Amino acid sequence: MDSGEIALFAVALAGVAGVAYAMGKRRPPEPSSSTATGEPTTTDDDDEAPAEPAKAEQTKAEEEEPPKPAAADDIPKLNEEEENDVDVTKVGAAASSAPPASMRKVMLAPVVLITKDERTDSDPPMSTSDLFLVHATAQTDTGLRRKRNEDSLLVLDSSHVFAVADGMGGYRGGEIASRLAVKALSDAFAKNEFEGPPHQSIAPEASELARAIQTANTDILDFSKQKKELEGMGTTLCAVRFSPNKRSLYIGHVGDSRCYRMRNGVFTMLTNDHTMAEHGVTGPESQHLSRALGIWPTVPIDIVTAEPKRQDVYLLCSDGLTKMLNDDLIATVLRGEEDPKAAVERLILFANSRGGKDNITVVLIRVVPPNWTPAPSKSE
Repeated sequence: MDSGEIALFAVALAGVAGVAYAMGKRRPPEPSSSTATGEPTTTDDDDEAPAEPAKAEQTKAEEEEPPKPAAADDIPKLNEEEENDVDVTKVGAAASSAPPASMRKVMLAPVVLITKDERTDSDPPMSTSDLFLVHATAQTDTGLRRKRNEDSLLVLDSSHVFAVADGMGGYRGGEIASRLAVKALSDAFAKNEFEGPPHQSIAPEASELARAIQTANTDILDFSKQKKELEGMGTTLCAVRFSPNKRSLYIGHVGDSRCYRMRNGVFTMLTNDHTMAEHGVTGPESQHLSRALGIWPTVPIDIVTAEPKRQDVYLLCSDGLTKMLNDDLIATVLRGEEDPKAAVERLILFANSRGGKDNITVVLIRVVPPNWTPAPSKSE
């Protein structure tokens, strides 16, 4: 082969190699594992998996730092069949036009004031018969379909503050978001320190609750910026604060976790679900959240005010309970079971017996006389 033929052969060989390289670049990538929300997961070998929340009674928010996300190989994935059956919490598309992220700053959260019990000037002054204490029983359960528990709860007896948070987001994002929310509330009330400016149009106790919730929103948003795989994580939050001295109850609410009241046998829902249905959306997307903590720099917070009375029972719960049990059945359980611990366990048992498609969290709060002492639980 002379020099001209050698040169021609080299050019042809280079052309074949170029075509092969181009075909390799255009070949579809191998399928990657994804979370329940459809976002691809990434691996970080330095991360440690947070401890799995226990299926047991919890009495206060965890004090340690929020857990780091686990490595991708450690995260249980929902397969396609499970994802079709399990309702995944999502934020509605109409609510996705978020303002640009800003520097860390706890802003004044807009509040929507909702009054449930109107008082008048003719109401008698507070007497010793109006004094009360509150006593709570709480439990969270993973349910039958979920691989991990993304719910968190808070029972802070010393401040008369109680909360339920239902997290969302892949790569353990929901688990982290809900824990951050209850930790922010616990820290604020335990230290009596509230970030951000106070509200001028609502009671100071209500403003402090709203400011603690806004702090939780900021904490979650800031934490999600640390890792790309946590982007979009968030949580619902339903928190109640009793003020025995003022004979008042304040509920701070974002999302579709709920607060109910049982009074004289009448069962009433005190909160409104923040879903796309309230904006006129129908079909499957109607149940997507229209509000959640951790998605935007600030979010409107419903502040519900009410007047507690002795013998009232208040129920905080995540939608893992209300998806499985209707209001009539929940009310029947509460009317028929005087032991609060047994009532909480029965509600979770019934929700699991009907499918247990989501995490289930229940906080049951009773309004009792000041000299009240708890009786031994029948379930112990």
